[in-house]
Parts: sequence; structure tokens; C-alpha cells
Amino acid sequence: MWRRLTSLMSTFAADRKGAAALLFAMTFIPSVIGVGLAIDYTRAQTMRQHLTQALDAAALAVGSWQGLTEAEMQQKAQAYFAANFPAGSGTTGALALSVNGPVISISVNGEVDTTFMKIVGIDRVNVAAHTEVTLAEKKIELVMALDNTGSMGWNGKLGGLKTAAQTLVDTLFGGEAQPDFVKVGLVPFAAAVNIGADKLGSGWIDTAAQSPIAWEDFQPGVNVLDLYAQLTNRSWNGCVRARAAPHDTQDDPPLAGVPDTLWAPYFAPDEPDFSWLYANRYVPDGAYGGTEYDYDARQRYTGKYTDYTLPGWENDGPDFNCRTQPVTAMTNVKTTLDSAIAAMNASGNTVIPAGLAWAWRLISPGEPFTEGVGYDDDQTIKAIVLLTDGQNTVSGGLNNHNRSYYSAYGYARSGHLGATDGSEATSQLNAKTAALCENIKAAGIRLYTVTFQLGDGATKNLMRDCATNPQMYYDSPSNSELEQVFKDIAKGLNELRLSK
Repeated sequence: MWRRLTSLMSTFAADRKGAAALLFAMTFIPSVIGVGLAIDYTRAQTMRQHLTQALDAAALAVGSWQGLTEAEMQQKAQAYFAANFPAGSGTTGALALSVNGPVISISVNGEVDTTFMKIVGIDRVNVAAHTEVTLAEKKIELVMALDNTGSMGWNGKLGGLKTAAQTLVDTLFGGEAQPDFVKVGLVPFAAAVNIGADKLGSGWIDTAAQSPIAWEDFQPGVNVLDLYAQLTNRSWNGCVRARAAPHDTQDDPPLAGVPDTLWAPYFAPDEPDFSWLYANRYVPDGAYGGTEYDYDARQRYTGKYTDYTLPGWENDGPDFNCRTQPVTAMTNVKTTLDSAIAAMNASGNTVIPAGLAWAWRLISPGEPFTEGVGYDDDQTIKAIVLLTDGQNTVSGGLNNHNRSYYSAYGYARSGHLGATDGSEATSQLNAKTAALCENIKAAGIRLYTVTFQLGDGATKNLMRDCATNPQMYYDSPSNSELEQVFKDIAKGLNELRLSK
């Protein structure tokens, strides 16, 4: 082709009339070649970018998996590289992977065919890329707030959740029984949260019934711990009421001299016997001597609990709507987490802010739980995973004088959830959930949210907005898909530990 161009230029030179055309050709043809070379160069640079991006994805993926052999790293790196390198960008060879202590190095060579460079005898351009990641640069603190309500007992959902949660723990721990780079906590929640009966003497619990919340369902001065003592076969199981607003959506520490910062023990009252409108009836009202149809007075009467033994078949009781397992404080002992996940059970209504608030309290550095490092520790990643399969509900507006089922917020008639007729219960719980999400994100905690086989659009929107960003919200996976969601979350957290 070059000889043809030279001959053509000679012909132009022999023809005086072609002088102008010759001048044009002498300037135009090099310009065309220059543009062509620039196009080929741009294609080579584009391929280099694609190589680098695919190589980075492969390196991060390999680094996020714990306990792999070098051969397994090579296999996974090649698979992730192939999945991320755009088809038609050029041809590549096999990846070259090496491990030197905590540093993983990966490189690759490729080539792209030319179009215009062929004019000067260059048929292809070689392109190379290289990347490195350093392992275990940061630590992880994670708390899972997991819906353990009654609906989780349907269609194998609780089993699917247990499998997914276990997979997340297995992925983060990477085969180690007690690693020093990760701590995980667990908050099973329903209508309230069980923080553990062993916390009674912690100083966090309103054991003296100082706050109005502690006695609001009975009479001033009544201590529900005394009512538990009157029952012969029931004791406080560790469930607590939500604190009064605004403390319910904040992480301020419990203070002995400020009753509203303490947590009142949970005691769901025995409700009137003779009306099917009441769900939690477990003690006969026979000893009550007041007005027969004064439902409120009948319910507040405490003499009925004295020396009463609940039958073994009785499903109702003072723990109504809070029969979840206790929370598990953040720990790096895998067997502790394995046991806690396996013990989860399904029962009760859905009060998302109760679970989310305690997830925050488990991961924060201050009391009530102090396992978390300070927020200013830039070598630790803090994250919460919040999952629910239902909308916030306590059956607000129920057709009895309580206007709802009992929950962490008591009865709707007490006014902690807006209108005392219960009509605002769900909207108030949603507002509290949203406020907690904003407070948690403002503290620098990453928030992942999952709606599990849920059809309610309002709750989906709430949970999407709660997440740190929309990409950290997962919508209604199946039982099998949930495991992959939790695996992806764990892998993403592991990637954040790496340094490129």
C-alpha cells in the first residue's frame, strides 16, 4: 500500500496541473493516517481501562474470600476477570497471580487488533495491566437485626433466614473460630426485644419503677418485677419496653438519675376474661371485685397475680408478643453466633424500630453494650443488616379499650404511638424507623436493608430509604436467594477491608 501511495504522488508531481492536488494529497494523506493511528491508539487505551477494571474486580473478589489456597485464588480470579471483561474488547491471556504475605498481585497481558496501523505494518497492539490488594487492613463490626415475628414461621422463611445468617457469619469468619478482625452481634426482634434476663442488675433497667412507662399499665407505684414474683412459674425473661420519646430513637446512655433513659421491664397485662376482643388472657379475673364492665379497672387489678400458676398449655402470658431469643452482644466467638442463629424462633407482631434501636446500641461504643470501638476508629467498618418480612404493626385500632396488642410501646391507648385510638400506630412506627435510620447513618454506620418476601409498597420504600444507598437495599428475595444476598453483603464488607 505504501508503494501505491508513492506512485500516486509521483504521478501528481509529473503533472503541472496537478500541483495543487499534489499539495493537497501531501497534507491530507498524512492527516488521515494520523487520525487512523489516533483511533487505534484510543482503542488500545480503552482496552487497557477494561483490563484494569476487570482485574481490580478480580483482585477484590479474591481478597474478600478468606482461607483460599493460591490455586483457588487463581481459579476465582480468572472467573471474576472473565465475568467483568467486556466481550469484543480484545484478546487476553491467562492471569498471573502471586501472593506475598498479605499482598495479592495479579497481572494480565492482552492485545487488540489494529485497523489503520496496518498501513505501517502494525497488525496488533500489546496491552498489559497489573493490580495489587493488601489483605486484612481493616476490621469489621456487624450487627444483624432480624425479624423473628410469627409470619417468619410460614413457608420455610425462618429456616431460610437461619441459613442465610449462618452463611454471612461463615463468609466473614473465613474458616477461623475466633478471628481478631471481625465481631458480629444478633438482635432477633418481634414486637419488642429481649436483651437478656442477666441484665437485671446492669444498671440499665428501671428496677425501681421510677419512670411512668414502668407502671402505666397498672397504678402508680406498681413494680412489674413484683408481679413476676407473685406468679409461681413465670419470671422476667429479659424483654424491655421502648424508652419514652425522644430516647427511643437515640443512643444516649442509661443514667441512674434520669429514669426516662432506663428501660422498663416488659410485662403484658392479663386482659379481661369475658370478651373475645382481648387476645392475652391468662389469669382468671374472679378476685376482681369492682364494676363488672369496667374493663380498664379489671385489667389494672394486680391482686389476681398472687400465687397464680399458669397452666403448662397456656400460650398467653406476661411475655406476650416478646418470646424471641435474647440478643447476642458482638463477639468474635463463632460457636456463640452459630448457637444464637440456630435458636431463633418465630412469634409475635412486627415493631421494626425496637429491633433497629437495639442493633444500634449493640454496635455503638457506649452503654448499654460497650463491645463496639469508637466512631473515630477509621480502621474499623461498622455495619447493620436490617431484615423484615412485614410492615410495622401492632393491630392499631383494635376494637377494645387497649386499641392495639401489647408491644415495646405498650398499648396504643397510652399515646406512645400517636392517637390513643390506635389509628396512627403504623405511621408512627414507620416515622420512628425512619428517624433511627437517619441517626444511624449520621453516626457513620453502614446500613443494609432487606425486605423478605414482602408485598407492601410503603414498607419497601421505607426500607429502601433507610439503606445507606439504594444499592444496599435488597427487595423480597426467595428463601434460596436470601442466602446469596447475605453472601453478597459479607463479600462486600470483606472487600472494604482491602487496600488497593
